Amino acid sequence: MKRGEIYLVNFGKKYNSEFGKIRPALIIQNDIANRNIDKVEFKGVTVIPMSTNIFGGDLRVKIICRDKLQKTSEICINELCTLDMSRIKLDDLLTTLTTDELQEVENKLLKHLGC
Repeated sequence: MKRGEIYLVNFGKKYNSEFGKIRPALIIQNDIANRNIDKVEFKGVTVIPMSTNIFGGDLRVKIICRDKLQKTSEICINELCTLDMSRIKLDDLLTTLTTDELQEVENKLLKHLGC
């Protein structure tokens, strides 16, 4: 698992405005943490869920369907969350962001976090 990769993630039952169900999500956590996750007790992975409801805007990044990502989707920057790695289907990489796409995500994430 590496930063910039997209996998299916089980977000569980939808609660109010939170994302739910199994859906693609971007691994946004840094690769040092990703490489060492087997060595630590807390196995949380920071991800950003994706949606096929295309709205655009300052907090979304559109990813055109490709590889195993079956539908054009948007990365929903403002829904950043950390989940246990057991929720990530690591045996099935859907796609990997390009350098430009990852840079756009990072820029919008910094804006969202007020950095």
